[in-house]
Amino acid sequence: METTELIYWCRENRPNNGIIDIPESIFKSINEEQAQLFINEYSNDTIFKLPEREIKFFEWLKENEPLVWQDIWDDELYPPYFVSIGLFHRFIDCDYKGYPMCDLQSNDNYYFVPQHLADKESKILVESAKTRYIDKEPLTIPQWLALSISMGHVDIWHFAYKNGLSISDCKYSVNMLVEENLLVHLKEAEHLSVFVEV
Repeated sequence: METTELIYWCRENRPNNGIIDIPESIFKSINEEQAQLFINEYSNDTIFKLPEREIKFFEWLKENEPLVWQDIWDDELYPPYFVSIGLFHRFIDCDYKGYPMCDLQSNDNYYFVPQHLADKESKILVESAKTRYIDKEPLTIPQWLALSISMGHVDIWHFAYKNGLSISDCKYSVNMLVEENLLVHLKEAEHLSVFVEV
């Protein structure tokens, strides 16, 4: 989508009661720079509905870990799957990150960034995993998880969903990495806030 076309769309589609309906085509057709322009067109209290692919993830989560789903979406102000316009850039195709699941209050958080990998200890594991990946050799879940964390933020639920893994196997892998002093697991939301990229 051309930038001028996007800005025209934004100006023609002002939020109704602070809620904007964004078509799937916009999520799929714009870049990071355009996403920021899009965000700037609206006030901070504007909310939008998640794109369909993220809703599918949360429906899977609701079925597989309902208490975590409840922790995120049990809100009397808005119906499920509506979020702040400030999160819009996390859902565009060129840099799809998904909803940042790092603010759980009633459940342990499983949100990791590269800084949570122990420097020296995890470097060997990550390098080994990279080599195996490049050579198209199979990876264990802990190797796969450590490699994913080394490349950016990861929460255990998106990781399990995207890779067709069970949540329990992924949590077990986190515990293994922690026990081997390869990973730091911060379970409380307030301890994670400094690491969150919004």
